[in-house]
Amino acid sequence: MMLETEVFTFEPDITGISCAGRFTLGNRLGEMEAMVNSLIANGVRKLVIDLTHVEFVDSAGLGVIMRAFGEIEQLGGQLRVCGANAQVQRIFDITHTGGILAPDPNLVTSVKKLQDGMAKAAGQAS
Repeated sequence: MMLETEVFTFEPDITGISCAGRFTLGNRLGEMEAMVNSLIANGVRKLVIDLTHVEFVDSAGLGVIMRAFGEIEQLGGQLRVCGANAQVQRIFDITHTGGILAPDPNLVTSVKKLQDGMAKAAGQAS
């Protein structure tokens, strides 16, 4: 199954990308990367990539996630990844990227962590 994506906005400024299919090298992955780059360029600083319906992630797919993570972090934002199945989690474990990405079990957890992070940042700014 080819990679399919859908973008969602959560209150107040959290964006989610729901992915389905195979997160692998190809045109669809290139489109996904361009979409993420566009979101970041347009000011998205809280992003969740939901992998709940992703069957497989290869090194190219992992590269897209890691580049997005690094770019958002450099801009002072946060990226969360959630819903990784056992195969996807295994890729994170083998490449030691799971410790960096700290995948969440589901979308609700990722959104809550981003909301909690915003509350803490607002408290520190006061």
